[in-house]
Amino acid sequence: MLNRRHLLQGMGGTAFGSVFLNSLAADAAEKSDLIVVAVYLQGGNDGLNTVIPLTQYKAYYNLRTPADPPQGLALAYTQAQLAPLAFDTNYKTAADKATEFAFAPGMTAMRSLYAAGNLAVIAGISLPLAEEYSLSHSNATLDWQTGQINLGEIVPPGWMGLALDKATAGPLGATMSLGGTTPLIVGAKHSGLVVNPPIDNYGISYSTSDNYKQLEHSFSKILSLPAANATAAYDLAVMTTAASSIDDIKAIAKAQPAKDYPPVVTYLDYQMRDIARLIVGGSGLRGYAAIQGSYDSHSSQALYQPALLNQLSTSLTTFYGYLQAQGASSNVVIVTISDFGRRPAANLDFGTDHGGGSVAFVLGDPVKGGVYGDYPSLKKFDVNGNLVMKVDFRNMLSDIITSMGGSAKAILGEKYPRLGFI
Repeated sequence: MLNRRHLLQGMGGTAFGSVFLNSLAADAAEKSDLIVVAVYLQGGNDGLNTVIPLTQYKAYYNLRTPADPPQGLALAYTQAQLAPLAFDTNYKTAADKATEFAFAPGMTAMRSLYAAGNLAVIAGISLPLAEEYSLSHSNATLDWQTGQINLGEIVPPGWMGLALDKATAGPLGATMSLGGTTPLIVGAKHSGLVVNPPIDNYGISYSTSDNYKQLEHSFSKILSLPAANATAAYDLAVMTTAASSIDDIKAIAKAQPAKDYPPVVTYLDYQMRDIARLIVGGSGLRGYAAIQGSYDSHSSQALYQPALLNQLSTSLTTFYGYLQAQGASSNVVIVTISDFGRRPAANLDFGTDHGGGSVAFVLGDPVKGGVYGDYPSLKKFDVNGNLVMKVDFRNMLSDIITSMGGSAKAILGEKYPRLGFI
């Protein structure tokens, strides 16, 4: 298995070769053709300003309104701003009748998806804050991507990769990341494919950085190769896998130019468009990873998070709508994951610091719309002043892994009750 530091530093290439890790014992799993797209909101998204609890609005406003915020830096949204995006646990309730929650202003597209019954809101989701270093970015990132906690220096494969280890896959394998190297797509029997968008320009890239050399030696240990042969063996694996994938990816890119896809603006848009092209093009891939950065909002949060949430809402809704139009959405689910939530109270820099109790979204045709979990109290916090966890992050992952045909108990280490959003 790979060292934590090596995985976080990245591979330095656009593709990496298949590596066989130790096999994972699994119990009986469901048969499935589900395709899962995991979108990582890097930095720790502030759930309290993503889905606002209208039933606790006074407490929310007081926590999010420090004395005399400068113009444009107030965190708390007004009730007038929230009214058009209000919603209830029952997704059929119209916004003008809803009294429970509201999406952040700018998330109009996602509010429409919710009204159609295609979006599940997972409230109060969090890492267990009793875990050591649960609020460090590196720890939280790996927890979410592996479905494990208290990892230490040895990192296991990712939950997506493991869930698809026995899946029937096409020539490109089972998993792909379009946002950079990630443990999420690594299985016990495969390492996944990393491709930088646009897929039209896919090719082989090689880095001579020290990080890449260190990673080569880590792989040499997995392959039981002498250190002297590490570079040659790893390079050969990279080149062989990448070379065998180039023609297949470029064939899909040529056949699926997606000229009717709405204009792409952000890096997330580019990733989602190319994932759509690969799905419609019949790539055979069952798991995708994408990324949207800049959610670490310690200061001036009002200048950044609203725009990010607007981009997220628009990008995911556009992607889903395109798949629907192409008749390719029936077995696709999109899930958002993030490092952690933020503190309930605004800090003196008009931002929010690392905390717990956030929100996640799951959307797609197979999704049963509504609110799952419970929104944390804004008056009773844990001993460190954080929102209390209501849904263990592994509980949500358990539903997704099971629906993918994987063994949630084998991958996560214990059995979780079904939340029922899929």
